[in-house]
Amino acid sequence: MKNIELLNICYKFFNRFITADILIDQFENIDKSKLSDDDIEKTNKLLNEIKEIANNTSNKVDEYVIKKKEDINNLIKKFEQIPEDDDNSEFLNQRLNNLKKEYNKEIDSQERWFKITDCIDKNDYFNQLFESLTDYELLEFIAQNIQAPFPPNLNQEEFNRLVKVGIEKDEREWLFRLAFNYERNNINFDSIVDYFIKKKDGYYLAELISAVGECLDIDIIFDKIVDKDLIEDLKKRKDVISSYVSEEQFNKLLEKI
Repeated sequence: MKNIELLNICYKFFNRFITADILIDQFENIDKSKLSDDDIEKTNKLLNEIKEIANNTSNKVDEYVIKKKEDINNLIKKFEQIPEDDDNSEFLNQRLNNLKKEYNKEIDSQERWFKITDCIDKNDYFNQLFESLTDYELLEFIAQNIQAPFPPNLNQEEFNRLVKVGIEKDEREWLFRLAFNYERNNINFDSIVDYFIKKKDGYYLAELISAVGECLDIDIIFDKIVDKDLIEDLKKRKDVISSYVSEEQFNKLLEKI
């Protein structure tokens, strides 16, 4: 059985969703009941290497940690300045609570994070596990998170393979998350757009535009949409996509009804 749990834990650490201390704790609690003796041995070997680095690397507050805290604090101030009403009260309070929790969370120093990441990235066992993932497993692996800072490096062909298997299994949420994770990677998302249009799925099409609108050609997308029910659905979601769709573009779409 593949040690996918190890991959998931490492991926969370790569993207700074967890600290080195949590990484070590989760490594120690990996379910080994279905792993081979060889998997267990290699897991423990990598764990010991990580522990050694963590114990011998400074974790004092450095420039990265200071900048990260400042960025979070600036976001808190911006949200606190937004006028609160019945419509946005729940969202604002939830967002502020999440930001304050993130601000108070421990953050690894850049040196500690880099050394451990480099150790894992060069580990043969980790790379063997990653290379053994099927396209569907890799899609699921990436889709665990939205807008991860460091998703696996994919070229367009590799990305398209994941889209294909996602379409075959009709994993629309995963396809949306896949696109969101590669917003900054110069990837073409046309195949996902076309699938959502084919399925007449206004919800996921609107969410996709809202998430990666800067990477999409809205005029071409709207030219492809001819189904009146889909247009009516998008009409209800105007607020969701308004950041990337002009009034002129939206009115042109509505003229098809």
